[in-house]
Amino acid sequence: MDKHYDSFFDETYYTETLDNGLKVVIFHKPLFNTTACAFGTPYGALKINQKIKNKEYHFHPGIAHFLEHKLFESQGDDMMNLFSSYGANVNAFTSYKETVYYFTKTGEGIEECLNLLLDFVQDLHITDKSVEKEKGIIYQEVSMYEQNPDSRLINETYKSLYKNNPIKFDIGGDKESVYAISKKELEECYKLNYHPSNMLLCITTFMDPNKIIKIVKDNQSKKHFKKFNKIESANLQEPTKPVKTRHTFKMPINTNKHLLAIKVNEDFKDEYEAFKMEWCYRFLFEVHFSPINKKYQKWLDDKIINDFFGYEIDFDLNCAYMMFYIENNDETVLKKLVEESLKEKIINEEILTQIKRRNIGIMFNSFSDVESFTLGYTRDKLEGLDVFKEFEILNNITLEDVENCQKKLSFAQSSYISMIKK
Repeated sequence: MDKHYDSFFDETYYTETLDNGLKVVIFHKPLFNTTACAFGTPYGALKINQKIKNKEYHFHPGIAHFLEHKLFESQGDDMMNLFSSYGANVNAFTSYKETVYYFTKTGEGIEECLNLLLDFVQDLHITDKSVEKEKGIIYQEVSMYEQNPDSRLINETYKSLYKNNPIKFDIGGDKESVYAISKKELEECYKLNYHPSNMLLCITTFMDPNKIIKIVKDNQSKKHFKKFNKIESANLQEPTKPVKTRHTFKMPINTNKHLLAIKVNEDFKDEYEAFKMEWCYRFLFEVHFSPINKKYQKWLDDKIINDFFGYEIDFDLNCAYMMFYIENNDETVLKKLVEESLKEKIINEEILTQIKRRNIGIMFNSFSDVESFTLGYTRDKLEGLDVFKEFEILNNITLEDVENCQKKLSFAQSSYISMIKK
């Protein structure tokens, strides 16, 4: 294993890539008494169109989430109960960008849990009958999100912004796609995306890293995997303009909700450039749409905004967007408030320094939560980012960087979505 030490965070960690291609990262925290382990693949809901060499694969929306469900029961045992019998908590999640399986355990004796995690994720056993049975369960989950006002507002926003990008589909898919997924399709998708060369195992533990890596190597040495072929995302041309500039729909709510979304058409050279620009905008919006802005309290007092008011930003190589949301029966309020506020210059060197220090402090605190840190590190790594480099980028963002983002901010490619009281 290669040993690394970050003096700023005072973190020691080890890395090794096994013969089968599996990347292993072990953070050693001898003063802790909890171990967290995350096993993930960069296969999320966005990657339904893939290519290997000249062959393209087109999967149904929701298949990444479907695979997560089936892996948990492919061994024929209740994974939750099995991990509980070893004194551990196990869970998993599928996002737009990755799927991660993880467990946490306090005290010694993680060998059984670690082997169990590696074994059930690396061995898909499904039948046509079990796949058909699962469809109803998954669709119930999808329906639950469709009936949730906040989830529905976000999904309607993605559909209004994007024509071809798979983000327009819910992570779990929809009724049509869920019921169209077959055993053969699941197995093909699994073989492509769950190869060790395409996966990351991240462990944060107080135990001896040499003992941990031995457990992993012994486990992997008993398994055989075919040669891995590099996977690429199939190229889907996305128009510059949103699908809809205005969209209204009804739901049984008490107060109307509105969302202003901006489709950002930026050609980022790599993940770190996208990360830097995203955080420049985060700093800018935090100044304008938080109590840092002197007008914020007046907006609350005048009942223009409430706790629902806020913003979301996500920039990466697949898609980039910004959105602002509000709960107000007057549909003209949000756009006017956002556009007028962002015309003003509020941020200065002192305020930027305060915001940077606060966010860096949050990063420091995350290192003390074993589960949160392990999952955060795993997700970043699967998305092509590293937490230590992220810190350098955040720390080096200048006032000029933020002001340049404010100058180039445009509402030209925006969509306005309203959820109206039924």
